[in-house]
Amino acid sequence: MKTLAKIAVMVALTAGLSSAAVNFPFPQNSNYGGNGVVLSNQASAASQLKQMFQWYMSTLYNENGSYSCIRANPGDDQCFSEGVGYGMLMLVYFSDNERSYQAEFDKMWAFYKASEDANGLMNWKIGKADPSQVWGSGAALDGDLDAAAALIMAAYQFGDQNYLSEAKTLIHSIKDHEFESNGLHLCGDQWGEGGYTKKNPGYYDPAYARLFALVDPENADFWSNVSYDANMKLYETNSAETSTGLINDWTDQYGNSFSGDNDYNYDATRSPWRNAKAIYWFGDTRSLAINKKMGAWVSTQSAASVAGPVGRSGSMGSDHNGTFVGTLMTSLGSDASYQSKLDEFWSEVVRINDQTYFEKSLAILSGLLVSGNMPNFAAGDTPSNPGDNPGDAITHTTVLAPSIQISGRTLSLNYAGSVRADLLSINGQVVKPLWSGEMKGSASVSLQGIPSGLYLVRIQTASGVSVQKLNVR
Repeated sequence: MKTLAKIAVMVALTAGLSSAAVNFPFPQNSNYGGNGVVLSNQASAASQLKQMFQWYMSTLYNENGSYSCIRANPGDDQCFSEGVGYGMLMLVYFSDNERSYQAEFDKMWAFYKASEDANGLMNWKIGKADPSQVWGSGAALDGDLDAAAALIMAAYQFGDQNYLSEAKTLIHSIKDHEFESNGLHLCGDQWGEGGYTKKNPGYYDPAYARLFALVDPENADFWSNVSYDANMKLYETNSAETSTGLINDWTDQYGNSFSGDNDYNYDATRSPWRNAKAIYWFGDTRSLAINKKMGAWVSTQSAASVAGPVGRSGSMGSDHNGTFVGTLMTSLGSDASYQSKLDEFWSEVVRINDQTYFEKSLAILSGLLVSGNMPNFAAGDTPSNPGDNPGDAITHTTVLAPSIQISGRTLSLNYAGSVRADLLSINGQVVKPLWSGEMKGSASVSLQGIPSGLYLVRIQTASGVSVQKLNVR
């Protein structure tokens, strides 16, 4: 049985126990297996995020028949491809037991496809949620990457393997038209020769390299080695230019900033958020080094005083909004000593009343990540280290699900291979992470402190996701 077909079966089997319409209902409140620091009060953050998202949907979400997109501003008719990518991610992650946003997700993905250029990539600006209104032609890599990642997460969240097929098609278009053969990114598909000498590090996402290798195994080496190494070198070279570690908007093909261009501005703000995902999801050491250096400087700043564009020497601009406060906040997840500062920055993000889609999007996405509510749903199929040939992770379709037994307050799992297991409440919320990593035979996990009652054990392996009932006495 194929991976996502198994998901659908298990959801049907557990329907009598839970009203969940999705496989990973919000909030997840994950600690990412200890790979990074999360907010102290995850429950409060989840409630705050839900309120922010409800405003986002009521004000910026725009439907036009079978299509939907995200408005650039309240009442605005412009829709950008990056907004579509952000929106698709949010619709996946905010779906919960009471409200699945799959229908809205499908309309947004339909809008993306109907707005594609000749290369199978969305034109970067469309008017009036109408794909025939192309107000800006050519693709933008950042939006395309986020949309592809959202499709992968949607496959696991909504239990529909068609999203993986669609993701693979999009990933191929991204590789063919938005990456050089040496692995370096292009900022879009219509930059011409200028795209080879002008790079935007914040467009590249190291966490997505693992996901794309999973879905596109024939190009796994390109995603997890060639492209990963080339673009991480851009980050590392640029980070090394300043003591703050702040990344510039634009660099040359070697990662060097251009003369007179030395600001952490709106394009660069995605950099710590993208690297933080790689840390939380995979424990990526290169991303960790970049964010720890940045976090060391951010930890000395008052959240209320952060304003962009931020000079890379540390000088502040005049734009105090969720984009700058929120994204710099994600760098603080790199070290436990930044815990109180991380909480301070989140409090400031909540206090700010952003109104535009870019500011609100980055505030919400940054909050999702540091609150533990943006986990990698494909974790059971993802290798542990770059270069481990991620394509191998999805070729083993005959591996049986791990067996579980309980004796008193000890849970025993038996399996050979990479596995992740979580104890869930009956309504689908994570109560306790049980195991994440390689298992050779059997492993025992203590359930001391877990209240008696009926629970679910969700188990993810290379062959799929299964859910089993567990009665803790």
